Amino acid sequence: MFHRERVEMAAAPEAVWAVLVDVQGWRKWTASVELIRRREQGRPFALGSEAWVKQPRLPGALWRVTGYEAGRAFTWESRSPGVRTVADHQLRPTATGTELILELRQEGFLAPLARLLLGRLIRRYLAMEAAGLKAYCEGLART
Repeated sequence: MFHRERVEMAAAPEAVWAVLVDVQGWRKWTASVELIRRREQGRPFALGSEAWVKQPRLPGALWRVTGYEAGRAFTWESRSPGVRTVADHQLRPTATGTELILELRQEGFLAPLARLLLGRLIRRYLAMEAAGLKAYCEGLART
């Protein structure tokens, strides 16, 4: 299962990156998150960082950063019985600001069932996250 959401925003990549890696602050800009709690309080968000994430209508899950390019991208993943979920967050500079690309894929023998049960919800959450980050970062850029 693969989902992608892409949005351009009038905000500098450095500003968007700062908001994106402040994962505990995601509730400020998206209703797709009820709670994010970092496991390594006081340390920078980086390769190996872990966070407990609770989203509406989904069970809580532990996410671990498995790929990290400072200022540009991070990948984190979560595992549950029969399904591995991988989420990519990428930023690309544009002439007018930043392009954000969010991708989520699920693998494993239960991934087809997850697609059937959760596909629409996942697409909705990715769209909410992209739109929310855009609105929040553009609001910061105007102030």
